[in-house]
Formats: sequence, C-alpha cells, structure tokens
Amino acid sequence: MLNMESTKRGIKAVTPLMLGIIPFGLISGITAANTGLSLGMALLMSIGIFAGASQLAVLQLVRDNAHMIVIIYTALIINVRMMLYSLSISPYLQEINNKWKAVLAYSMTDQSYAISTVHFLNNPDEDKKGFFFGASISLWVIWQINTVIGYLMGSVIPQELGLEFGIPLTFIAVLLKGIAGWPGIITILTSGTIAVLASKLPMNMGLILAAIVGIGVGTICEKLMFRKKGEN
Repeated sequence: MLNMESTKRGIKAVTPLMLGIIPFGLISGITAANTGLSLGMALLMSIGIFAGASQLAVLQLVRDNAHMIVIIYTALIINVRMMLYSLSISPYLQEINNKWKAVLAYSMTDQSYAISTVHFLNNPDEDKKGFFFGASISLWVIWQINTVIGYLMGSVIPQELGLEFGIPLTFIAVLLKGIAGWPGIITILTSGTIAVLASKLPMNMGLILAAIVGIGVGTICEKLMFRKKGEN
C-alpha cells in the first residue's frame, strides 16, 4: 500500500518543475506530428520510452530515415544515465518488492530522481516508495497530456514562442536543487566542461564520458575533504 501523505509530498515537491515539463512535452508532440507519426504511434512511443531527450533524438532519426539499429542504439546511449540514477537511489528502495521497483524504475525521470534523492537525504524517515511514486507519476501524467496536446495543436503553435527554452530551464532547476557542497559543484563543472568538449564524439559517447569522469572527480573530491576533516 502507498502512504498517501508521502505521495502527496512527492507530487508537491516536483510541482514547480512541471512548468518546464509542459513545453518539453509540447515540443515532443509537435515533433512527432511533424515527423508524420499517427497520434496513436506518438502516444505509444511517449508511453513506451518516456524519456524526453531520447524521444526527440529518436524522432529526429526517424525523420532522417536512419537505420533502426542506429535509432535503438542512440536511445539506449542517451538513457544510460538512468542506470547511474538507479544505482544511486537503490539503497533507499531495497525494502520494497520487485513489482514496485519495476513501476518506479519505469516512471523515474531526471527530475523525480534529483528531487527524491535530495529529499531522502534530508528526511531519512520519509516513506521512500510513496514519495518517489508521487514525484514520478505526476510528471508521467503531465508529460503524456502535453505530448497529446502538442501533437493536436502542433500546426497552430507558432515557433516564435520559443518553447524549447523550457527544456534547459527544467534541467537547470533540477541541477541547482541537487548541489551539495563543493564536491557537487566540482562534479557539475567537470561534467559540463567534458560534455561540451566531447560533444563531437561519435554515438553520443561524450555524454557517457562526462558522467563517468564527473562522478569520479566528485567522489575523489568528497573523499579528500572527508579525510581532511578527519585529520583536523
């Protein structure tokens, strides 16, 4: 059973980030319509993949008539970060059954992961399943609704609105909320720098390289700071 109070807290925690999810979902729907997908196919892809960056990349490759293997590989590479998220948050969810783990793994987003890990760190007595589910499922619902709206209204939404601006705003909000001291700042700066420098690497490997190196540098920095405090 879900702890409804924790679920409500999860929904409330991610509500401010929905302002960034809405244009992101609209863009996904508009792109699907412009690619020539039917509404059913667009919704099936949105539900099946449920990952904004991957969906937009897949739609672009479909439009370019890329080979199916390339499309699948690109989506998997972009979503490798979800494996890192899962490893990070798994200690908080060890006590729940496998069915709920599958539900939470499917519905997890960048935003729900970041909000939940910070919340669990500061509120160790929180019901993890309820909070994480509330944060994730609310974003899932908002995403699907706005994907459909974007698809249906794609022809009348002017590009001059600059809806794409909502995407980086969402990730910036998540990023700032998740910073925890100098190790976090150094991790972000390192990952960001490498992501930019390695953006031309084939098969989107720059993203994976940036994540691995950033985590490594942040971990080393945290250990050094911990050791220094111990010596003092």
